Amino acid sequence: MMVDLWLGACKKEADCVFLLPNVPILPAAVGLSFLTRPSASVLIELNGNHWRKILTIMSKLIAPRYDSWKIFRDVQLFDRVGVAFSVDQLDDYKGLVFIVGNTFRDVWPVADCAQTIGDSHQAFVHLPHVWCPYLDYRQFPNVLIEALRERILEK
Repeated sequence: MMVDLWLGACKKEADCVFLLPNVPILPAAVGLSFLTRPSASVLIELNGNHWRKILTIMSKLIAPRYDSWKIFRDVQLFDRVGVAFSVDQLDDYKGLVFIVGNTFRDVWPVADCAQTIGDSHQAFVHLPHVWCPYLDYRQFPNVLIEALRERILEK
């Protein structure tokens, strides 16, 4: 696994970073230009429905307007979002970090003072950190997306 892999906006430009436990399949001839400006459609084509859901939930969480998440996902997501696959990659990042799933909770545990968002499906917020379920609708339904979006955008 390429744990040093970084997709999308660099740390200096990213509005937020998603720390994910799984690296997607990348094009065979992947270059720096694809890593810094990945194509959502190529990632979805190579990785199927699984990565479509991941990118869709990311977009629904941070699109400037909730009703424009699909266009945002397909055109602007990686201009504003960075995706890391190792905790070490975030040592010097100061922005909003989504710690996705349970994989990283041993090394980056939920803060005791974090606010709980949601009922049967939950996320925890202590800005600039958000501990959230894996980016799949069974664990991260729209009702949680909308509640979490409201909380992180109320700045």
